[in-house]
Amino acid sequence: MIPDRAPPAVRDKTPSRGRSREMKASVGPMLTHIPLLLLTAAYFALLLRVPLWIALIPGVVIAHRLGTLLHEYIHGIPFRRYRANHAVVTVWDGLLLLFGSYVMFRVSHLLHHQWLNSDHDDARRKTETIGRGRIRDVITGLEVVQYLMKFVQVLGGAEPRIRRGRMLVSSIISCAVIVGFILVGRGDVPAKMGLITLLTVLVPVSLQSAIEHYSPPENRGFANEYRVLLPRFNINRHIHHHENPSLPWYRLQWRTERPLNRRSYVSYWYHVFIKRDYELMRPMGAEEARGDLQAE
Repeated sequence: MIPDRAPPAVRDKTPSRGRSREMKASVGPMLTHIPLLLLTAAYFALLLRVPLWIALIPGVVIAHRLGTLLHEYIHGIPFRRYRANHAVVTVWDGLLLLFGSYVMFRVSHLLHHQWLNSDHDDARRKTETIGRGRIRDVITGLEVVQYLMKFVQVLGGAEPRIRRGRMLVSSIISCAVIVGFILVGRGDVPAKMGLITLLTVLVPVSLQSAIEHYSPPENRGFANEYRVLLPRFNINRHIHHHENPSLPWYRLQWRTERPLNRRSYVSYWYHVFIKRDYELMRPMGAEEARGDLQAE
């Protein structure tokens, strides 16, 4: 197999190629940093200048995309030092009034990569509750309920991997943002943000969680890839993301000839939590999993 990069001795003898690689390494992260800043500015501009009935759906779309970009920082991709990536997650968690919940999600998501679809994955525990009752199934399918339950457990010290100090910092930032808006006479903005966050978790996050790792029983894969109506920074190329979680979003490729169609984004939730004829896909083999929990 041809290596994807030249050996060090060759690179040393070709400084122009070295400069080219260095330039790509410095420019590449900007493809994540700049969209994050632009979407954040657009989000707050929307909330400050547009009536809620108009801003609601665009706000949910932007909030969901912000979560996708922050997912890059969870995996330690944009910055070389993981501590810097973790700091971005902590600060944006606070700015978006999440009170530490995305800091909490960071750990569960990295564990999800490490133990994909296995007994140690939170998705497996959630799946075990499906089928015990229609109402319970619907509640299980609502990610916001799962987060609230987990949040209480974390505060009680049940999850030592989660840095409660980070959650405290995020919560302080969230409180400061709320107080700041109230002091300038815009107390409506935090209320709008709370509603948008709730709807984001209730709808697109729940739909995403169903389509990514559930399928008909005959499907022997470990993840799905699917087409979307609006761009998702390639996270819908989900198989490649699990094969190599260190790849930035702009380098992810399709791994199947026929990704699931756009209708599947909604229909999979119905099959998983209402009709209950789709199952959690097989665990990812140890030789395939490269998403270990990262330390600071």
